[in-house]
Amino acid sequence: MEFESNGLSREEIRKKRRKKERTQAILVLAGVVLGVCVVLGTGIAFIVKAVSGNAEKEQVAVTVSETESEADAGEDVQDEMADADTEGAGTALDNADGENEQPGADDGTLDGESTQPADDAKEQEENSAEEEQTGTAFASEQQEQDALEEMVSSQISSMSIEQKVASLFFVTPSQLMGTESAVTAVGSSFGEKMSAYPVGGVVLDQSCFTTENELKTLVSNIGTYAAAPLFIGVTDEGGEDSPFISSGISENVISSQQEIGQSLGAAGAYSAGISLGSELKQFGINVDFAPCVDISWKEGSVAQSKGFGVDATNTAELGKNVVKGLTDQKIYAAVKYFPGYGDVTQDGNSGQVVSQRTKEDLKNEYEPYLEAIDAGAKFVVVSHVSLPKVRGDKRPASLSPEIITDIIRQEWQYDGIVITDYMNKSCMYQKYTYAEAAVGAIEAGADMILAPKNFQKSYDGLLDAVKSGKISEERIDESLKRIFRVKFARKAAEMVSQDMTE
Repeated sequence: MEFESNGLSREEIRKKRRKKERTQAILVLAGVVLGVCVVLGTGIAFIVKAVSGNAEKEQVAVTVSETESEADAGEDVQDEMADADTEGAGTALDNADGENEQPGADDGTLDGESTQPADDAKEQEENSAEEEQTGTAFASEQQEQDALEEMVSSQISSMSIEQKVASLFFVTPSQLMGTESAVTAVGSSFGEKMSAYPVGGVVLDQSCFTTENELKTLVSNIGTYAAAPLFIGVTDEGGEDSPFISSGISENVISSQQEIGQSLGAAGAYSAGISLGSELKQFGINVDFAPCVDISWKEGSVAQSKGFGVDATNTAELGKNVVKGLTDQKIYAAVKYFPGYGDVTQDGNSGQVVSQRTKEDLKNEYEPYLEAIDAGAKFVVVSHVSLPKVRGDKRPASLSPEIITDIIRQEWQYDGIVITDYMNKSCMYQKYTYAEAAVGAIEAGADMILAPKNFQKSYDGLLDAVKSGKISEERIDESLKRIFRVKFARKAAEMVSQDMTE
């Protein structure tokens, strides 16, 4: 993949550098010519006038011939652009011969050169400023990347295998506490659980939403007990189903995805993303499991009630704008669900979900997810939809390497965080043990497991798989790198920015 810096590739930066060197060579040669002319003065003028037209042409031809011979000697090096110094010198000589033929040269004047140094100087100044800006951006980006990788490596190397496995889970407060009761406040007992099982994320469900002040206190205290940066998430797609609306915490109804798709367009999508992000940010929440970019292929499908509509291109445009709005508010967007619920009428809460779509059918719905990723989505949520025509059996997508590894990782070239859909849906725990589901998701290529119905059994099963060698520790580290790159990215950027300012 081409490395970019402020919109310029490495090759474009090298071209600008060579252009600068050629300009400098021209200025040096022009200065030499000017100095010689000043010294010789009137003598040169008399000599030039005494020479006949034919002799003058012959002299020019000889000069051109000599220059071309010199240029030919370095032609291969110039063509391959492998030696910037040789290329710059050869170009400077070519330009010098062109200047000897400028109008006014036959009477000993430098009219042809009169404006060139000034123009070259201006161009050099512009190129220098542009190159300096590009170089600064390149250096800053490289420093950020180096700082980020150092942070990630240091974090992972300091963790025990138990801590590493816990970091792959994104759970509700009640799941971490091992209780069926709603958790609306946390204290020392929650802190002890976080210390023993430092999960990577905490997702708030409807039971956590009581009053505005209680929610803010809950989120703040959860963060206090986290030893490492923590994802705190919620599912909020806007509309009347928003947990902020249904709980009564807010009366500000943000446009639903259906409304956006029907009438509000890209501007409305971006505005909704901004509004969602702003609301989440004031409570300390940093992940939104939204937008839903499933395309509705069938009347009455789950996607019809949750998504933007039936057109892939329009859905892609609206989805990416919601992501941009969330990202501008510093909220991590989790685009969902792939594969979508476009031709099924249940979402997994009442049994297995089976779609008859083929792999070719799936390609028709890539666009919205790819656009959302390009717009800044840090998570891709994998659904529990079963695709027997893709796999040959009814194993859900969230446990299928054919979906996560073959399509998302390899075809899409996505190296962000892949997270499962909520694992507390009946389509999962009725068919698989908690351990089987957790191990299967990681084996398939997922990085995080969202809301398992029984966290303790899911965690124990995955830990046993790592300790037995069924899943390597290196495989766990791959996921941790993706997770911590997201978590530490802003900190690395701030650190580098502060260092450069100082």
